[in-house]
Amino acid sequence: MTCRSDDAVIFGCASMVKLYCGVANNAAWMVALEAFDHVKKHRNYRFNVKRLYGRCFDEFRRYEHRLLHAQENRLFHVADMDEKTRKRYGNISDREYYDFWVSIGDICYQRTHPLVTSLWNKYRLSLLHHAVPEAAVLAWSMTAHACLMIASDVCECVTEAAISGTWITKSEAWRVFGQLSLSRVAQAWNVALQATDPSVDEYKLESTEFKNIVMGLNQLRESWLSAEMLYGCTRASAEEYGEVFRTMGEQRKAMRELMELEEEVKNDT
Repeated sequence: MTCRSDDAVIFGCASMVKLYCGVANNAAWMVALEAFDHVKKHRNYRFNVKRLYGRCFDEFRRYEHRLLHAQENRLFHVADMDEKTRKRYGNISDREYYDFWVSIGDICYQRTHPLVTSLWNKYRLSLLHHAVPEAAVLAWSMTAHACLMIASDVCECVTEAAISGTWITKSEAWRVFGQLSLSRVAQAWNVALQATDPSVDEYKLESTEFKNIVMGLNQLRESWLSAEMLYGCTRASAEEYGEVFRTMGEQRKAMRELMELEEEVKNDT
């Protein structure tokens, strides 16, 4: 990330924001990819609906392009790393560094998949109760949208937490970290979801349904934000992608530090 000398605090916040978004963003997108495999089977997946889901993927590609090819406030430009951080990694490209970051969320997605399918089932049962056709397929699209919204919320909340107690304003922080937000992808997905079947937003949730769905959303969000998931998935990714590190010693050092950070956070809670 390119920053002025007086932006050192923002630079220091980057690792925290990227860690949380690395889990939430990439896990959410994996849910969206899984959901899309189901959505394509819906009877209305054609013409305008097909085009609208295509827009979701266009938005995600733009999001990736911003992260990989930003001209300022670069979060994934290896050459911008401070000397200590750069020493840890080998001769890797920006894309390899980005892919390593993505893999953290992929692991989180695998570990929390039971919570994802639990949320999907809550949506499915609600749709069935209100006689909405093709409930199982629509429930996947609703689950994907919910996960993308969780990721967007995580990005905003963590950005605010990272700058708490500093001189940095929210607008200044968002200028740097807003590029990590999946809000545009979430908005595009919601438009596609509504077009797939407008009835998903026309019926009123009963009290029990509402509580069950909110519980499912909270369980997933809390799991993605837990120290065990944040540091555990990062450690697992570091173990799996050893080639990004300069030496095996640097890899082991990174994994040890992550384990220590996880224990420190757990002890503070």
